Amino acid sequence: MSLYDNKYWLLSHIRNSFISTDDTGMCELIMVGESKDAKQHLRSAEPYPEPEGSEDEEDEFELFDMHQDMDFSIRERSNTAAQLEKLEHARKKTSKMKHVKWETKDPVQEFEDIFVKKDITQLKDTQKRTSTLAALLQTHSNVPRNPFIEYAKFDGSGQVNIPTKKYKIYLTMLPQEQRNYPMQVCCVASAKVQDLIGLVLLKHSYNHGITNLKSPSQYGLYITEEDGEVDRDFPCLDAGEPISKFGFTSLGLVEHKEAKAVNFQDASRNSLVMEGPGRTRTISDKSKAEESRQMENDLQAVEDHNKQMEAPLYRAFRAVMVSKVKPKIEVTIGISGERVEIDPVPQKGSKLLPFKAKAISHPVDSIASCEMIDTRSSRTGFRIVYCTAAGGNASGDPGILNSPSTSSAHKTTAFKHYYFESDYPTALDIVQKINLILELKSSATRSEYIASREKKMVIKKVFNIVK
Repeated sequence: MSLYDNKYWLLSHIRNSFISTDDTGMCELIMVGESKDAKQHLRSAEPYPEPEGSEDEEDEFELFDMHQDMDFSIRERSNTAAQLEKLEHARKKTSKMKHVKWETKDPVQEFEDIFVKKDITQLKDTQKRTSTLAALLQTHSNVPRNPFIEYAKFDGSGQVNIPTKKYKIYLTMLPQEQRNYPMQVCCVASAKVQDLIGLVLLKHSYNHGITNLKSPSQYGLYITEEDGEVDRDFPCLDAGEPISKFGFTSLGLVEHKEAKAVNFQDASRNSLVMEGPGRTRTISDKSKAEESRQMENDLQAVEDHNKQMEAPLYRAFRAVMVSKVKPKIEVTIGISGERVEIDPVPQKGSKLLPFKAKAISHPVDSIASCEMIDTRSSRTGFRIVYCTAAGGNASGDPGILNSPSTSSAHKTTAFKHYYFESDYPTALDIVQKINLILELKSSATRSEYIASREKKMVIKKVFNIVK
């Protein structure tokens, strides 16, 4: 607004802008006398201004009044005319329709036309026809019932929302050329091994018949390789266990053959019968004692053999080492096929003792013997005899722990021993284990020790005879 310097244009603009929007009428009353100066200016202005005049001077001769819209005189179309046009369009559409009146016929006459009576006097008697299914059922009415039909409920094929497992079953009772093709069987996961065997026999009977099949209890499922080879190193699956317990998918169905019965006469003419998998025996009263005694000997032989096999294995025992000078010391005796180790057990207050016990280790070749000395009700004494060169000691410091009982068997060899106490079972295990190791080793030390003892016995007998 500040750029316009035509005061008459500004007055006209203010009047037309504010008077039209002023509801109170105050603007019109204030600017009433201003229109007189504008009219007087227009009368004194030149009718034909010179062309050199500026645009601002030309604006002085114009009247800036408000004008109405040019389309104010056009009248809009009324709703009545539009409605009349729609009625006219609907009238033209209905004029093209044709109305037909539906008339129903007489129902009695219609039924007579549909249900016409036929002459049945000329019809000939026809033979009754039977279907193929009825003839098949009549022909095979005496077929025996499948004995494995009760296992059909364990078939997992077609089951919904029930856990199932799939297996490849190799049938060993089939001919050689048919064994390489396993039977695909799907059973429910809750079935047992016996139920799976019955299901396999049921499916087998559909293809090969039931003539050569036996009871499911006479068959077993064995672990097989992928090529169908039965692994005989493992026993058959337990028939009473759930099949889901085993994670094998390739199994072989093997028939259990009955063992042949063998009958013979013993010395007292009492029959001895050995049968089947159960091995039932019928023997005389005289041979019962011999059989029990033989069984005890066999068990003892097996136990001795197991001890000999376990003898070289390392094993530790607890015992108490006894000395004539030093107090008793609790030790751990470790025995293996190579060494015998004696380790003192740490105890409270052991640092205050005037002497310090050290660990001792002897090779098995230096051990001469191990034997029990004293058997009491509560404690059992035993000793371990070892050899050492004259003036030499074992590894460690055995002079602190051992009792120096010495017997000269050779100019350069001396035998010493350690004395221990423990309960009877522990002492027996230690003595047996060391002696078994010595028998297996057969060292020169042991032979020399045995020879020296025999020599002593001979000398003792000679002295007794002289006396």
